[in-house]
Amino acid sequence: MTERTWENTVVRKTTRKWSKTEAAAEKSSFLVQIYPLNAGYGLVELPAERLTIGRDTTCDLIVVDDAVSRRHVTIERTDEGFLIVDQGSTNGTFVNDARVQSQILAAGDRFRVGGHIFKFLADDHIEAQYHECVYSMATRDGLTAAFNKRYLMDALQREITQCERRVRPLSLLMLDVDHFKAVNDTHGHLAGDEVLLGLCQRLRDMLRRDEILARYGGEEFAVLVSETTLDDARSLAERLRAGVAEKSFDTNRGAIPVTISIGVAGLLGGTSLTPLDFIAEADHNLYAAKKAGRNRVVG
Repeated sequence: MTERTWENTVVRKTTRKWSKTEAAAEKSSFLVQIYPLNAGYGLVELPAERLTIGRDTTCDLIVVDDAVSRRHVTIERTDEGFLIVDQGSTNGTFVNDARVQSQILAAGDRFRVGGHIFKFLADDHIEAQYHECVYSMATRDGLTAAFNKRYLMDALQREITQCERRVRPLSLLMLDVDHFKAVNDTHGHLAGDEVLLGLCQRLRDMLRRDEILARYGGEEFAVLVSETTLDDARSLAERLRAGVAEKSFDTNRGAIPVTISIGVAGLLGGTSLTPLDFIAEADHNLYAAKKAGRNRVVG
């Protein structure tokens, strides 16, 4: 039995930790924790019959987290594949952000117990899946699956350069959840995380595939839209603002209504700006939206 500690969490596992090379050779199935990030944790092999996850010391994978039940969830090997089954947990089990009682896992599925997110790596092509997972961990926010700040800065530099060379429009939206501290203080951080998850899913549903959604930090996000004028970016921002405000977000503490404020900035080409300058302009307008009463677009 091994033991590792990170943040306020201790996980003990009785299953063997394998290297990616061994994983590929053995054609087995594995879990890898993608949130909270813990680069040294590696792969956890799924046993021949059942893996139990929870806070109780009798569990195979022990997650010390107040949002995790004593026996939270099991993963069972069946003829159809690996079946994840919620064990009557208080806060529920989520697969790809949808709450489930039971579901057959597919390669690449993400499941969440409490504040912890795992990714399921299936039998075939484990090594390729592992490298894809590592790349995703390097470029995406573990909780929301939005791109992370590092990816955003690289994309901004690339798009600004193209904007200057080809004299084409580029726009940036900086958005922030209004009164998010009150959500955490009133409903708890788990509910706050669920709001952020729901927010990102709703935003992705309203964005085109080539529009980049990134988590800039905390409850602040950015949307980078290439070949989009400032007027069109304002229209997009207003659609996003209205889409978030029109419906509450389902959480373990019930439905929670939230709104967002958005600052918009645009480039037409021919003006040399750094990514930080561009962000500062959009952030300035975001601050103005907050100061003007929130739940609005400025830019």
